[in-house]
Amino acid sequence: MELVQFSPPLASVIVLNYNGKDYLANCIESVLKNEYENFEVILVDNASTDNSLKTAQQLFGNDPRLKILQNPANLGFSSGNNIGFEHCHGEYVVFLNNDTIVEKDWLTNLVAAMEEDPSIGLAQSKILMMDSQKIQTAGWLFSNYLVRKQALGENKDQETRFQHTFEVSVASGASMIAKRALIKEVGLFDPKIPFFYDDTLLSFKVWLANKRVVTVENSRIRHMMGATSVWTLERTTFNLLKAKICLTFDIYFKLGELLKAAFVNFTNTTINSLLALKRKNLPVVYANMHGLTWALGNLKYLWRNRQTHWSTTKISPEALKERFVRLNIPLALYLIPSKLSNECFASAVRQYENAITLRL
Repeated sequence: MELVQFSPPLASVIVLNYNGKDYLANCIESVLKNEYENFEVILVDNASTDNSLKTAQQLFGNDPRLKILQNPANLGFSSGNNIGFEHCHGEYVVFLNNDTIVEKDWLTNLVAAMEEDPSIGLAQSKILMMDSQKIQTAGWLFSNYLVRKQALGENKDQETRFQHTFEVSVASGASMIAKRALIKEVGLFDPKIPFFYDDTLLSFKVWLANKRVVTVENSRIRHMMGATSVWTLERTTFNLLKAKICLTFDIYFKLGELLKAAFVNFTNTTINSLLALKRKNLPVVYANMHGLTWALGNLKYLWRNRQTHWSTTKISPEALKERFVRLNIPLALYLIPSKLSNECFASAVRQYENAITLRL
């Protein structure tokens, strides 16, 4: 009897590029050389003004696995990746930053983890620093009220070994994979928020669908982090605050908890603004004030978004909060930034890291 050869599922790797001339070619080359047998690469260019796209076309334009899309303007991370998704065909969809280099078994191990465990809805790679032997992030954890966000494993030696897969609050958009069917079910990124409310939003919606968000230990990439960003401190701070405000409305479904979370974040932002003012860091002050006024002007959008996201949920608000909020710190420590609050936060992070670290 002749044995039937089964091909692995098609994986679509979406790489969004904007002025990545120093990194894009190395990224695409590493992806095209990875060992996974069945993949396509969707390169989406956000109207780059350097030679990054031209170089990629010259080096890899003849490779049938590569499709290049050119946007007429810089549409941001959210809309740019949404367009890439519209043009991909894979059963699995991978979002990969343009300032990364992947290891040869990176995609094989990502797909294998998804195939082995159907409870996983979204998975990220273990992300190493490009220019050192340290971990950049093995996933992100949020504290209660979403006041603080922390990278797991940050600055630990790259040989630190964690469990094969482990849960995180949020997967990193630098390298993350999901099934196309799940994305079609929950939706992708919100074009109204072009940056920072992307991997957090997708992670939230995956949790709502009662699927797990995890890191895959043996899928590894190197990442420059922010290498192609041209944003100012003020614009970055403003958009980070907008993303956190959106997420606060998403996570805290019960009205009483939402009001408490909003109060805690408003107070924390105000205190941080006063401290920034004392240091004469005016861009941060302006950005925080801009973010708070943006929230007041977009309450209808925030409320409608929240209702839409929860309309088809498969878990309870309590279960969602437990899965998204991983670091619990006394409320008073948020309201007055201090050495004690930093030490308490660091201790909570270490406890989580210790629970997932393998002892060799």
